[in-house]
Amino acid sequence: MEKAFDRIEWSFLIKVLRCFGFTDDFIDLVDACVRDNHFSLLVNGSSTPFFTATRGLRQGDPLSPTLFILVEEVLSRSLTRAINQGLIRPYYSKRGCPIISHSLFANDAILFLNGCKTSIRGLMSIISRYERAAGQLVNASKSSFMVGPSTPIGTIRRIQGLTGFSRGHLPFDYLGCPIFLGRRRIHYFDALVGKLRKKLAEWKIQLLSPGGRIQLIRHLLQGDTHLLIERHRLPSNLLPTITMIKTSPTEDQPIWTLTIDGSFSCSSSWEHFRNRSPKTFWGNLIWHLAITPCVSFFLWKFMHRGLPTDD
Repeated sequence: MEKAFDRIEWSFLIKVLRCFGFTDDFIDLVDACVRDNHFSLLVNGSSTPFFTATRGLRQGDPLSPTLFILVEEVLSRSLTRAINQGLIRPYYSKRGCPIISHSLFANDAILFLNGCKTSIRGLMSIISRYERAAGQLVNASKSSFMVGPSTPIGTIRRIQGLTGFSRGHLPFDYLGCPIFLGRRRIHYFDALVGKLRKKLAEWKIQLLSPGGRIQLIRHLLQGDTHLLIERHRLPSNLLPTITMIKTSPTEDQPIWTLTIDGSFSCSSSWEHFRNRSPKTFWGNLIWHLAITPCVSFFLWKFMHRGLPTDD
């Protein structure tokens, strides 16, 4: 869906809440929360007068995801009813497996159905009615369909003409997770390697120790990538590819941290390891109540080599 939260019609949302059996008091509270929004724009550094929206849900509002799911339930039940009435022929996987007609997640929808002309036209009719009622709009440029390898080219062109969608191919990435068929191959995880390479490129000015490198890679593998690693066992030949990503444009080399230029010197080593006498705080001996200020000041200048002498 294109700008899913921003396009929901408020009147349709209120009707959906009534159909679900919510009380009028609750619906009035939701309606007040949805409509109570004011916006102002900055144009050339100056703010415009406030104006109100006429539709849409505010992203970031904890109530918006629940309301959006209730609105999408209309599309879900419409598809289920069309399949039960025979208007759409579902996709059958294996004998004994349940029929899955669709899967909705956030503003994405995955539909499983037969590619015949009747099913495609029935699907597009349901989507069109849903768009007009809810205010939603399918993003055709980001939508695609997938068919089996033995599907005739005429059927593929017919689906393209009826839907306006492009044909997709396996493997592809969904929410950072590779969707593929068959054995795991290393090139299925190119997006993961590319993400790590892009993140590490920001650090190539800084030289990391092996421990710091491991910590950085673990930090970059959080979120969706961490979920990917938990759900898919990475190929064994992928791990060397990840560990070989460079964090610096130059080759690794030993750096002596006791000098400014990083090169080793015997004097810096001796200065670091030599035995030192206890540090004496001369200030406590000079600035003392038993000594007059003029004598303390004289001694302080003597310690800092500030006395006017011949040499």
